[in-house]
Amino acid sequence: MNGWPRPDEPSGHITLVLDQRSTLGGKADLRDGLSAIARQGSHLWLANDETTSLERLTLETGGQARAHRSFDLTDLLELPGDGGELDIEGLAVEDDTLWLLGSHSAARKQVKGNSTPAEAQRTLATVEVSQRRRVLARLSTKALVGAAKSRREPAGSRTGQPQTPAVFGLGRGKDLLDLLAEDPHLGGFVQAPNGPIPGKDNGIDCEGLAVAGDRVFIGMRGPVLRGWAMIVELRVGGGPGIEPQPIGPGNRPYRKHFLRLHGLGVRDLCRHGDDLLVLAGPTMELDGRSAVFRWRNALTSQAESVVQNEDLTCEFDAPFGRGEDHAEGIAVLDDGRSALVLYGTPAGERKSGRHEITADVFRLSK
Repeated sequence: MNGWPRPDEPSGHITLVLDQRSTLGGKADLRDGLSAIARQGSHLWLANDETTSLERLTLETGGQARAHRSFDLTDLLELPGDGGELDIEGLAVEDDTLWLLGSHSAARKQVKGNSTPAEAQRTLATVEVSQRRRVLARLSTKALVGAAKSRREPAGSRTGQPQTPAVFGLGRGKDLLDLLAEDPHLGGFVQAPNGPIPGKDNGIDCEGLAVAGDRVFIGMRGPVLRGWAMIVELRVGGGPGIEPQPIGPGNRPYRKHFLRLHGLGVRDLCRHGDDLLVLAGPTMELDGRSAVFRWRNALTSQAESVVQNEDLTCEFDAPFGRGEDHAEGIAVLDDGRSALVLYGTPAGERKSGRHEITADVFRLSK
């Protein structure tokens, strides 16, 4: 880890108890693929990027979050295709509203350990594109809970239809990549000659979501441009399609913000007052520094930004390991003075029992 700041010591820990099967297939462990987190009062909403569900835990005294409930999003969302995960990489909550964000990324296939050289080359030449990943959605948490309850009840006892979510993407008209296809910074990653550049190749990879009223901030794990990370801001409408409204220069339906994160990409976003907390980490398949930066007065900005120096300060450095402990999500706890950091591919010592995983708590500067 030479050249990187030493990770800061957590001020505490919270044990998450994930004891429901969810929609994860096979023998995979739900704890291994956690990719996003948001807090709603005493509840924590979590996503695993290989499922089509959301998980909800309830914070309890004694540093635990239990009472796991799993909510199958196919009860509310009409998903294109015959199967596959949503690859949820961002969650945000406002009051009774839950927002979710798919990665929007293309994926290069992974080489299996027993592949021949020819098989490995064919695999690495295969790039998959899924409409399911191209989603921004706004849900009522009451409707999500109600849909799950209705699913368990006999058909004759159901009293009404759940509230329809507002969706941008999922193959319904334009989506975020369509908006960015002609952009001078991002368009080449969407419309490359041989198709979109995969997220893990420094292509488009949306990770992190923060919402303030009608403003939606989307963190970009990739691309990172000459060391500069990006956040795309939308102003969404209130209708069923949440179509982005003019907000950028020349009535463009998005704004771009460039953040000097020293080569790191955005892994998650979280509101803290008028500031945004930016969880940053490697943009590609690398082990390396994970840190939380504070973009000061982000929510008072009314124009595109180039953010560095005193407007972008490091709150703390999170631990990371070799092939494990990759910081994936951040949520401010109810005291307003500390943040919970969630890890994907967690180290073995973070796991206990059959269902438990430990997340870290860090103190915030204000």
